[in-house]
Formats: sequence, C-alpha cells, structure tokens
Amino acid sequence: MKTMFMAEKVFLVGGKIEPPYFIGREQEIKKLTQDILEEAQINVITGPRRIGKTSLLKNFKSAVEKELLFVPVNCLEMTDLTDFFRVTTQALIEAYEEKHRIKGLARKYSGIFRNKITAAYGPLTEIGGSIEHAGNIYLKFLESELKEEALIQETFDFIESFSNEKKEPLIIAFDEFQELRRFNGSIFNTLKSRMYRPPEVRYIFSGSSISFMQKVFLKPDSPLYLTAARTELKPIKEEDVKKYIKTRLATRRIEISEHALEKIHELTGGFPFYFQKLGILLHQEAFLEEKTRIKAKDVERVFAAMLDELDSEFEARYTENFSDQQKKVLKYLSAEKQKHLNQIALDMNTPASSLSTSMRELYGTMTISKPKKGLYEITDSVFRLWLKRNILRQGQE
Repeated sequence: MKTMFMAEKVFLVGGKIEPPYFIGREQEIKKLTQDILEEAQINVITGPRRIGKTSLLKNFKSAVEKELLFVPVNCLEMTDLTDFFRVTTQALIEAYEEKHRIKGLARKYSGIFRNKITAAYGPLTEIGGSIEHAGNIYLKFLESELKEEALIQETFDFIESFSNEKKEPLIIAFDEFQELRRFNGSIFNTLKSRMYRPPEVRYIFSGSSISFMQKVFLKPDSPLYLTAARTELKPIKEEDVKKYIKTRLATRRIEISEHALEKIHELTGGFPFYFQKLGILLHQEAFLEEKTRIKAKDVERVFAAMLDELDSEFEARYTENFSDQQKKVLKYLSAEKQKHLNQIALDMNTPASSLSTSMRELYGTMTISKPKKGLYEITDSVFRLWLKRNILRQGQE
C-alpha cells in the first residue's frame, strides 16, 4: 500500500505564516530583536489590517524564543477587566507549558474560570507557587472579596512573580492592542508604575490604531510618554513580492510574465494577505485549465473574482464601521489612488473644513494615509478597488 504525502502548498493564507511564505520583514525582525534584547522595555508595532502584524509577531517569536519566553495575548478576546486578567494569565501559562513541554498546568489553572469555586482550589494547590496565588486572587474576586479594578494590578504582579519564580525573562505581546482603550487607560497607568523595575519582563503592543498609540505613548500627558520603541509596518516591497510569486509558481512549473507580476503588486498594494490569496486563485486556475504561463489579463480576471469573494466582508466593514460622512469620503477617495482634500470636498459639495473630524478619525484607524503633504489615499488598496467598483460606480449609474 502506497503512503500518501501532502504536497507543499504553493501559497498560504491564514494560520502560521512561516518561511518560505513569510517574506520581506527581515529588517523589522532585526530591529525588534535589538530593541527587545538590548534597548526598549516596550515596543509598539502599528500597521493597517492585513499588513501582517500577527505573522510578524509569530516569526519574531522564533527569533527570540531561546533567550526569552514569548507570550502572545489576543486583545480581541477581552471585553472587561476580568477578561484582561483571564486571557493574559492563561496565555502566559500556556506559553510556558508549550516551551518546556510541561503538560497539565494550563488545564488545571483554567479550572478557576470554568469550575465551581470549591472544585477549583484542589488543582491550584497541586500547582503551587505564583500560579496558585493568581488562581486564588481570581477566586477572591468571584467571592466579591476583590474589586474588578484590582485585577489589573494582580495581572502585572503575576507576570513579574512568574518570571522571577521560573527565572525566565519574558515578552508579553498584546496583539490588537487598540481593544484595550475600552479600559480608559487604567492598564497603561498601572504599567507606567513598573517601568523602572528590572526589565526581566518586556512588552509589545501591536495594533492598527495610530490615534490610540499616540494617545498612550506620544502625548506629553500620556501615561507612557516616549517610553516605547516604535515599528510601523509598511507594505511588502514590489521586488520582494514579484520574486516571491515567481518563485512559488515555479515550484509547479508555472511561468508568469513581468507585466503580470507588476499587476499583482499594483492591485494588492503589497499586503501579504492579498497577494497570497491572489496567488492561490491564480494557481488554482492554472491547474484547472492546464496553463503553464500566467499573463496580466489572467491576473485582472482572477482579481475580480477575489473581490467577489471579499464582497460580504467589505460591505459589512463599509456599512458598520464608518459614519455617513466617512462613507462619503471613502466613496469619493476611491476614485483615484491619491486625492487632495480640496478635491474630495469638491466632489462631496462641502467645505474642506467640515471634513476635518472624519479625516482625522479615518487616519487614526489607518483606514486612510497621507503619502505626501496634502494628499490622501485609502491604505488598503484592495478595499479601495472594491469601493470603486461597488460603491462609487453604483452611485454614478
């Protein structure tokens, strides 16, 4: 009986993006490594959606995990301070368990969040140490012996105690950190009080909100003013995208024209998610139609199909995330790659001064960017082209 082997994927979207699928971020990894190991106790990573922030963190983990315990924390799972305590402490224990191949710690600890109070004490006593203490803190909270706000202090106490107890320096990486703004700065105020302690614990905050990053780290009255090193993720360079696409298709003996490679970068804007997704669709079509060469017209046709796949997601984003005025700004801004504010205002038949709040908010969430003085553009090129096709043109019909 023959053994079946799964062929290596040509392109990859979602999941753990590692080499050869992770490209073009060598300098960012190098900078983060130097900052974390030698310089800054806090590092902030910003970039729009689908630029590859989470993939960067996962690959950064591989670069430093011999020296430090890397703890990824997903802030999207947090809706209140109870979640902040639960998600962060659980993530730390799971990361330690994974690195040192110790089974049972995370499962026993998680019992405090799912079992009855009386049933949770036993497993905690078996673990002992800082984990037992953290568990008991949460049980006190459940018994109304501790206020919710105290869980912030206790979370950071546990992080430091665990690091000291295990004699293991560590990094807590808060992904989608803009979700922490719902806690009114209380987390960052607490963190500020710990900035002058020995730096066995370091922090990364990664997210897509320039405005929140500025509020916390850049304003003179902000809690962590000028305490963080900053890394802003840009799109992958054209030469890197072209080389990657060409190399991956070559593994299936498929050629692609230079014009087609240029078209891929032009349409996707160098966003990893999009050129990976487009690569998957191009390879599928070439396989089904037994093509050995991809041309620019193939890219344009397959890209239109990709927009169709993204239609419901983009429509929900446009409908739910923006005010009426912001929707109009995006609609008219989508007509060209870049536009002056005065031209947008003229298209909308409104004074440019009346758009200041909307432009500031759109810029703060990295929905739009300012590539040059006086010029604006929609940061996500694929979203712009969807708006142009589905919103702008429909309004003109």
